[in-house]
Amino acid sequence: MKKATVLTIMIIMAVSAYTQKLPDRVLHFAAGYSRHGSGDMNGILFGTEYSRYTSKKTSFNYYFRGSINNGIDRIIINNSITGTRQDASIRYTTAGVQSGINVRYSFIRNQQHELVIGLGVFGRYQSASNGSDGYSLYYPAVTGVPTILVEYNNRTPQETYSAGALIQFQYNFTFSKNITVGLAPGFQTDTNGDAILQAVLIVGKRFR
Repeated sequence: MKKATVLTIMIIMAVSAYTQKLPDRVLHFAAGYSRHGSGDMNGILFGTEYSRYTSKKTSFNYYFRGSINNGIDRIIINNSITGTRQDASIRYTTAGVQSGINVRYSFIRNQQHELVIGLGVFGRYQSASNGSDGYSLYYPAVTGVPTILVEYNNRTPQETYSAGALIQFQYNFTFSKNITVGLAPGFQTDTNGDAILQAVLIVGKRFR
């Protein structure tokens, strides 16, 4: 009888320990704001990521993300003859996709709260409508043409491939059924000289 009671207690303790164990895998979807440092272009960042914990505090994070950023050099032409105004602004866009892996450490990790720092590397493909070469403007006073002429100085490739590094902080709050919502600010730079500041909202689910 005594042995059966001890065995029952051990089983209950084992089941309780299992049910209290934190899920060791997480699937997240991310979307938010990004600022592309090459030209100070505002835009969006979006993607998905998968994390697997190797211990209570450490994890590996695998992700695929995309970003779209745009800017404008505003040029307004006032036509004194017709009395009209023309918007001749230069508009440009830079977009890219990247895939990478982060090594993460959780300062806090329990059933509801998690505070994480991550550092990792990535590979990136990017296409820029105006590159980093810029352009020259020629005004009517010089050309005699009643509009501004634009000369593009395309010396670097429109498409680039690069490797880079990302540092990211993240806070997650877990609701019932292991649904998580979090905020993740970060900064990245790469071998192409691009720097992207980012802050994204993350929604996901934890599972075993």
